[in-house]
Amino acid sequence: MKELIKIEKSKRTGNPIVNARDLHTFLEVRKDFSTWLKSKLKKYMFIENVDYARIFFDINGKRIAFPQNGESDNEDFGRVYRIEYAITLDCAKGLSMVQNNAKGSEARQYFIQKEKEFWALKEEILRKPEISYTMSETAKLLGLTDYYGKIGRNSFYNILYFHKIVDEKNRPLQKYVKKGYFTKYPTKVSKDGLKWLNQRFVVEKSGEITELKQLVEEMKKKQELQENNQAMMISGVATIVETLFYNKGGKKTEEQNRMAIEHLHSFLEKVENLPKALN
Repeated sequence: MKELIKIEKSKRTGNPIVNARDLHTFLEVRKDFSTWLKSKLKKYMFIENVDYARIFFDINGKRIAFPQNGESDNEDFGRVYRIEYAITLDCAKGLSMVQNNAKGSEARQYFIQKEKEFWALKEEILRKPEISYTMSETAKLLGLTDYYGKIGRNSFYNILYFHKIVDEKNRPLQKYVKKGYFTKYPTKVSKDGLKWLNQRFVVEKSGEITELKQLVEEMKKKQELQENNQAMMISGVATIVETLFYNKGGKKTEEQNRMAIEHLHSFLEKVENLPKALN
């Protein structure tokens, strides 16, 4: 449908609004804008901040804030240079109808159609399911990794439990559900939740992974070239580096702890032949 009068969206309510001055121009009203509008608003009992809102500007075109009733006794009131009126579609339809001419009828039908389009679009948005992700999809999208590769669904749950984001039954805590990060039944992650988790665990995606892998590999290569005692020391340092990596940032899982302990025991057994009871 051809645009007859510009329709904008209210920043406060999100509903469609019209500049009353644009409507006055379209209706080709002979009276000046201020006299015409004030008389109509009063006669048909339109309510300020319900059917319309006044917007005040100074001589430089800068908006001046006033209380909701539009009245003010402070010095800023003296700086008012222009007043615009934002009116709802219902108010615009009413003003068009009482104009009682062809232009008024045309404008009224235009607003009726635009109102139908607005509510149809709003209903479509409400019906559209919100994008969410399973825990497996979330783990994949976040790209969390440990030393041996990507973390899957179960390891991801372990990380969330360690950080008190889910409980022992892998259910998200209520405070995170209220924030809109998770749904409970079934457990899924919202778009906001994915963004929040990405910010929370972004350290896992840093370049430290590659750097530590290279460091460990270099130490192992040196071990092959050195004599017994020195080689053993290098092996121990490499093992400690791996262990620190698993515990990096406190984001350790049970599986990572198990591997880290095994590596340490393996190294200590080489040196001191630890009793098997300590395994």
